[in-house]
Order: sequence, then structure tokens, then C-alpha cells
Amino acid sequence: MTARNIESLHTHTTLSDGKLSHQELFQLAESLGISVLAFTDHDAVPSPEIMRGLDTLRDGPTKWIIGTELTAGLPEELAPETGTAHIIGLFVDPSNQKLLDHCARAQQSRVKRMTVIVSNLQNLGFTITTEDCLEASAGDSVGRPHIVEALSKHFENNVIMEKIRREMAADAAHDPLIQEHYTRMMQKDARQYPYTLLLSPHAYRKAYAEHTYMPDLDQAVALIRDAGGVAIMAHYFTIRSKISFEVLEQLLAGKRLDGVEVVYGFREYNTDGEQTLERERQALRDLAAKHGAIITGGSDAHTREDLETYAENGWFSSESVGFTERVLSTGKVSKKFSSLE
Repeated sequence: MTARNIESLHTHTTLSDGKLSHQELFQLAESLGISVLAFTDHDAVPSPEIMRGLDTLRDGPTKWIIGTELTAGLPEELAPETGTAHIIGLFVDPSNQKLLDHCARAQQSRVKRMTVIVSNLQNLGFTITTEDCLEASAGDSVGRPHIVEALSKHFENNVIMEKIRREMAADAAHDPLIQEHYTRMMQKDARQYPYTLLLSPHAYRKAYAEHTYMPDLDQAVALIRDAGGVAIMAHYFTIRSKISFEVLEQLLAGKRLDGVEVVYGFREYNTDGEQTLERERQALRDLAAKHGAIITGGSDAHTREDLETYAENGWFSSESVGFTERVLSTGKVSKKFSSLE
């Protein structure tokens, strides 16, 4: 397949909660004709060993960028409200000590959060252990997808999950808010059900737990900039209930963020949330243009299927053409931590 210049500046590998290694994901991107791929693992950056492997992948048509996705709290002016924002860093130095210190602390926090979630799930009757989750993660970084995978190991959990789904369906009949969440859940792939039922801040049954350590938004941005990168608000629809559009505009106008993702949320299409997402993505483009902010985005791929679906749906992924060139044109980053040199 020939390159079509589409880019994905948001992807995940086995370093966090993805299913493919850096080299596997890169080779897949190359086969799909993706021109630029950014590795943006959760609170993680590639090790020197991984970097040596990536250095052998510099000469082909597909280029790579080192990035990260930092888990952050809200801006301090929104305290005492709590919430979790994700901030993408692009062109970051993977050897930056402050960033590495953050990543080590964040991974420890992820393990602590996982143990709390496992306990909550056990209290709901599920069969699951911390060992199951760590085995699913195959490393130090453990996230909600690993917990979902651990749940799927035990057949009896399917019975409990279905029971909770039926209870939610019954409650949805007389509660408009539950009805909204339930309808949206049923319009998605069944693999997404555990998040609505159990593993999100507004889940039907409470098993979710927050991170015990998070920098606030400005601190996360500072970490990214100190490592030579630009800081981008990821998939705004996941935090819109906490960070209003007006506050987001203040963050961009005050240069407290470098930009926003405008290509995101593919799973919301063919659901009742599609029109809202379309309007939001256009509004973010307009906002970025107004304040001279960077626009980026991508597949948010965690699996082979995620990246394949993104590449196959050109009506969506073609919006990414030129993102990298625009980032570089700002003069805020160096090509050093990419294969673009």
C-alpha cells in the first residue's frame, strides 16, 4: 500500500496498555501507508534499548516521533474539583531525568490504583487477582485495559457482568441519565462494556479508583516542555465535563497548553454521541486557529485492529495530514527525538 500521508500522533505500545511492541506497531503503520507515527504511552517513554531498536527504522517512508501521554489533574483554579486530563507530549527527550522521575512515580501509582480496583471488583463478586492484572500488563505499567483482560480470564465473570448489565437496563427505564449511558454503551463494541459498567468515574457500579499521584495540568505541561516537547490536550470529550470550553480557551490563550487534539473519538461514531463529537472537533479547530495553537490527533491505537480501522477510514484519518509539519513550523521542538532528521 502506498503512503497516503495520514499521520497518527497518538498510539500505545506494550510499554503501557497497547498490544504491540514499538517495532511491531511501526511495521504495521508502514504496511498501512501511515507517514508519521508518534509513540505516546501512558506516563512512559522508551528505554535506551527500545531507542536502539528504533534507530534501525529511520530510512523508510514511515517516520516515528517519541512522545508520551501524561496523566494529570485539573488546573489548580478548578480545585477542589477533581478529574483526570490526559496531556500528549510530542518530540520529548526520553532521557530527560525529570520526565523519567515522573514516569517512575506514576507507574507506582498505577499499581496502587490497580490493587484498589481489584479489591472493589472482588467485593462485587468478580474473580480477579492483582497477579492476573500484572500478568496481563506484562510489565510495570498496568492500566484499565489490563484489568478488563484479567476479568475475561475467568468465565464466571461473564455471568456477573451480564447480571449488572441487565440491572442497568432495568434502571435505565426510569432514569434518563442512566438511559443515556446505557444506550451509548450498547451502541459500542461489547469489549467497551466493562468501562461503563464498572471502570469509569461515572460507572454504573463503583469499582473505579483514581490515581494516588498526578501532577496538575500545569505541572504536566512543564514536564513535557522541560523535556523539549509540546503539550497537547488529548481527546477533549473525556474531560469536557470537568474542563469547560471556556476554561480550555483560557488555557490556550494563556499559553498554558500548546495545542489540542482535533482528530479523536472514532469509537463515538455510529452512536448517539456522533453529532456532539463532530461539533466539538470543529469548535476545537476554530479555537486553535483563534489562539494560534497546534492541532494534532490520531488513532489512539492500542491494538492492531485499532490502527487498521483508523487507516481504512480515510474520511476520518485524512484530517491528520500535515499535523507534524505544523508542529515543526512552530519552532518549539527539535527533530532530534524522531526519525525525521
